[in-house]
Amino acid sequence: MIANRIRAWVQRAGVGGGGGLARLICVICMLLLLSGCWDLRYLDKLGVVYAVGIDPDPSGKQELQLTVQVVLPQNVASESKGSGGGPTVTTFTETGDTVFEAIRKMSTKTSRRLFFSHTQMLIISEAMARRGVYPLVDLIERNPDIRTDMQIALTRGTSARKLLQTTTQMESIPVNQLREMIEVNEEAYATNYATYVKDITRLAGKGGEQGVIPSLRIEGDKSAGNKADNITSIPAEAVPSLASMGVLKDGKLVGFLTSKQSRGLAWLKDKVKNTVVKVACPESEGYLTVEVQNAKRLYKVKQSGDGKPIIEAELLLTGGIQEIMCPGVKVMEESVLEQIGELASQTVKSEAEEAIRVLQKDIRSDALGWGKEIYMHKPSLWKRVEAEWDTEFSSVQSNIRCKTKISSSGIRSESIVE
Repeated sequence: MIANRIRAWVQRAGVGGGGGLARLICVICMLLLLSGCWDLRYLDKLGVVYAVGIDPDPSGKQELQLTVQVVLPQNVASESKGSGGGPTVTTFTETGDTVFEAIRKMSTKTSRRLFFSHTQMLIISEAMARRGVYPLVDLIERNPDIRTDMQIALTRGTSARKLLQTTTQMESIPVNQLREMIEVNEEAYATNYATYVKDITRLAGKGGEQGVIPSLRIEGDKSAGNKADNITSIPAEAVPSLASMGVLKDGKLVGFLTSKQSRGLAWLKDKVKNTVVKVACPESEGYLTVEVQNAKRLYKVKQSGDGKPIIEAELLLTGGIQEIMCPGVKVMEESVLEQIGELASQTVKSEAEEAIRVLQKDIRSDALGWGKEIYMHKPSLWKRVEAEWDTEFSSVQSNIRCKTKISSSGIRSESIVE
């Protein structure tokens, strides 16, 4: 069919002329370049890698130990049919001085070429992250076959290898559960939020902003995590769970925040989508719960009389009362709702200020991105403080204002608690 079209075109163009012949040669050359199968790779010849874990080499002979979690498609298919054909993933582990070297050395253990275009997560152990994260993501940034929008996470109290070998009950492919745990927490509670490889690699730009990465641990019997009984027992003997956010400085892990401090950072990074704030009852013992349904952070950069930067942050929240565990709260009265909103604002402000204190005084890392805000809003001021920003950041003044509007109190008007 293509040949007939070329023949017809040649007849219309007139091959006899020199111009027609030249055009014919050009067309043939272009057809040779349009071959669509030059890099064809068959799926049954590939080992699809869903997660990569990096630890220090336990033997100390080389720089790192690499573990990949590879999907077993034949078992995934049988599980979807209810026949239970064995584990849905397997792992391969190898050591090397670089990530790429370790990947190629794995060819001695697998019958399929490892394929990284569908990799969902990069997990780095705490010990490895303290050495430095940037060298570990260089391959991902350079290689066009590897996605930079994969999530990145740290481990606490366990190795990346052990975490990737832990079976999960909620999701048949373990890394899917790890990834979605972070996403669900970000949507519902905000003590952790997703960080992607591309978020880390972009931090080499102006402003001195430092990275933060969520962390994972294993609760229960770590040695039972890779056994089939871990899936069939209720509850599972080993369960992966979220910890809190780890803070980087110049690409190296320098400390962890607590869960409350992690959410304080999330308020200031404008990462909170929905969460729960517990406040003391206005005029009695007990607590009530406010669900924050919308949160917005606004930054302003000012300058003091002696030329120092001042950061002003305004947190605007909207929420509703979801639970009352104290008597006599008259939520039908506007003044009471305003009082509850003020109490919620005080709690949120306290979390944000605690995150600032820890980052400025203890960890000393600008994970808040204040340097970037100064660079964007007052570039002349940033030129003066850029060279000394590492020390300047710890003394930057900040003012936090928070306003919470309570928009609803549920379908019940008064407290059921006596």
